[in-house]
Amino acid sequence: MRHWLSVLASLLGVIVAAAVMFPGRAAPQATPQATAQPEDIAIIRHLNAAITWYKQLTSVDEAAGLPSDAFYLDNARGLARQALLLAFQSADAEAALLLTEKGGDAGAGTALSTEASDQRQNVAKAAAAISNQISQAQAQIEILDSQIATASGKNRQGLISKRENWQEQLDFDKARQEALQKLSTFTNTGAGKAGGLQKEVENLKKSVPDLFAKAPAAEAAPTASSPPAASPEGSGLISQGSVLFSRLENLRMINQLIGGAAKVSEMARQLQTPLRAKLHITIEQGSQLANQLAPQNAGSIEASRQKMTSLTAQFKQISNATIPLTQEIVLLEESQSNLQQWENSVHRGYTQILTSFLTHVSILLIGIGFVVVISELWRRATFRYALEARRRHQLLLLRYIVTGLLLAIVLTLGFVSEFSSLATFAGFLTAGLAVALQTVLLSVAGYFFLIGRHGVMVGDRISVSGVTGEVIDVGLVRLYLTELAGTGSDLHPTGRVVVISNSVLFLGVPFFKQIPGTAYSWHEVAVKLERGSNYALAESTLLEAVNSVYSQYRESIEQQHQAVRGLMAISPVVPSPHARFQLVENGLDLVVRYPVVLTKEWEVDHQMARKVEEVINGNPELKAAAGLPTIRATANA
Repeated sequence: MRHWLSVLASLLGVIVAAAVMFPGRAAPQATPQATAQPEDIAIIRHLNAAITWYKQLTSVDEAAGLPSDAFYLDNARGLARQALLLAFQSADAEAALLLTEKGGDAGAGTALSTEASDQRQNVAKAAAAISNQISQAQAQIEILDSQIATASGKNRQGLISKRENWQEQLDFDKARQEALQKLSTFTNTGAGKAGGLQKEVENLKKSVPDLFAKAPAAEAAPTASSPPAASPEGSGLISQGSVLFSRLENLRMINQLIGGAAKVSEMARQLQTPLRAKLHITIEQGSQLANQLAPQNAGSIEASRQKMTSLTAQFKQISNATIPLTQEIVLLEESQSNLQQWENSVHRGYTQILTSFLTHVSILLIGIGFVVVISELWRRATFRYALEARRRHQLLLLRYIVTGLLLAIVLTLGFVSEFSSLATFAGFLTAGLAVALQTVLLSVAGYFFLIGRHGVMVGDRISVSGVTGEVIDVGLVRLYLTELAGTGSDLHPTGRVVVISNSVLFLGVPFFKQIPGTAYSWHEVAVKLERGSNYALAESTLLEAVNSVYSQYRESIEQQHQAVRGLMAISPVVPSPHARFQLVENGLDLVVRYPVVLTKEWEVDHQMARKVEEVINGNPELKAAAGLPTIRATANA
C-alpha cells in the first residue's frame, strides 16, 4: 500500500511539474475571433467579399449569349483577378502595419515564438529522460526474469519481490511518458494556432489557388483566344422563348455581379478611410519635424533624424496598404463600367428578341383567327346553301378536315424553326404511319369514293362480300347496312346491322349497288309451253297481262329513268316489259321480264301472279298448252 501511495505521489509531482513548466497553459486563451480588432474583421470581410465576387465571375457559363458576351466576360475576369491580387497585397501590408502598431515591432511575435520553442524543448528533454528510464527498467526486468528461472527457495522469493518493484516503476514511467506525449501534442497544436491576421490571410489565399499560380497568363491565354460560339436564335416561338428566358437570366446574373463589385468597392473605401487619415497624420508629423531640423545642438539633430527615419518607415507601411486599395477601387469602377456595358448589350438583344417574339405571337394569333373565320363562314354557307342532309354532312366533315390541317400548318410554322429537321422527321413519321395505318388510310380513301357523284347514299340497296342490304350510314372508315335475306324477290330484313370497312373497295371484292337515282329491279314470269302450241297467242296474251299490271306504276319507273339519263353520258334503254322464248330440254319456255319498284316487289309480284293465272285459265287453248307459271327475280335485263 505504501508503495502505491508513493507512486501516486510521484505521478502528482509530474503533473505539478508540468503545470510549473507550462504556466501559460493554466488559463484558457482567447480565440482569434474573440481577440480580433475591428480593423482585422474589416480586412477579412473585404477579402471574403472580393473572393466571392471573383468566384462568381469565374463560374459564369461562357456558352450562353452573344459572341460579344465572351469578350465582356473575359475583360471582367481579368479586372477581377487584378483587383483581388491588390486586395491581398493591401491585406498583407495592413497586417504588418497592425502588428507594428500593436507591438512596436516584430519583437513581441519573436518573443512568443521563442517561448513556445523553449517549452517544446523542455518537453522533449523530459520525454527523452523518461524513455531512458523505461529502457533501464525493462533491462532489469529481463535480468531478473532469467535469474528467477534458475533460483530457488528464499533467493527466488527475493528476486520476485525485486521484479515486482521494477515492474511498478516501469508502469509509472510509462504513465509519465503518456502524459508528456499529450502535453507535447497540445504544445505543437497551440503553437500552430498562433499567427493572427497574417495566418487568416494566408488561409484565404489557399481558397483561390489559381490566383497565385506561377504562370496564370499562359493558362488563361487559350480561353481568351477561343471565344465560345453563340447559340443560334431560331425563328420559331419555342426557340425565341428559350433565348428570351436565357437573356433574362443573363441580366439577373450581370446585375448580381455589378452589385458584388459595388459592395467590394464600398468595403475597400471603408478600409481606405482610416489609412488615409493615418497617412495625412504621418505627413503632417513629417512636415512639422522638417521645420524643426535647425536645432541648437548635435544631439537633438541625431534624435530628429531617427524620428524622421521612423516616420519614413511608417509612411511606407501605410502607403503600401493604401495604394493597392486605391488601385483596387479604380479597377472595381472599371469593372462596373465593363459590366454595365455588357448589361446594355444584353438588354438591347433582349429587347429585340422580345419584339420579335411578340410580333411572332401576334402573327400566329392572326393566322389562327383567320382559319377560325374561314371555318365559321364555311359552316354558315353550308347550312344556307346545302339543303340536302347528305351533302351537308359531307361538306361539314370536309370543313373539319381542312380546318384541322390549316391549324396544324399555322401552329407548325409558328412554333418550329428548323424546317429541314422537321421535314426529315415528318417524312419518317409519314412512312411509319402509312405502314401502320394502311387499312385505315384505305378506308378513308374509300370514303371519298363512296360519297362521290355516283357513290352510295343512305337507302341504297347494295351487295358486297356476299351480303345484301340497305345503306343506313356512310362513315369515314366504315359502311353500315341493314341485312336483307331471302331468295329471289322474297327479301326481308333480318334485324341485324352489317358493318363493312370502306377499304373493301380496294380489295378486289365485287361491290354491287343500284344505279344512282333508281330504285327498281327486274323480275320475270316464265311459262312452259307444249310443242306445237300457238306460240304467238301465248306471247301476246301473257305480255298483255304483264303490261296491264305494269301500267299501274309505269310513271314511277319512267321518272327514275329520266333521272338516270341526267347522270350518265349515254342514254340507257327505257325499262319496259318484254318477252322472249328459251329452248329447254322438254319444250319451250316463254319468259316475260318487267321492272319492279323495290319498295313494292311483293305487292307487284302478287298482282302479277293473279293476273297471269287469270289469263291462262280464261283461254282454253292457252290453258291446254301452258304449264304452271313461275315468277322470279333476275339480275339481267
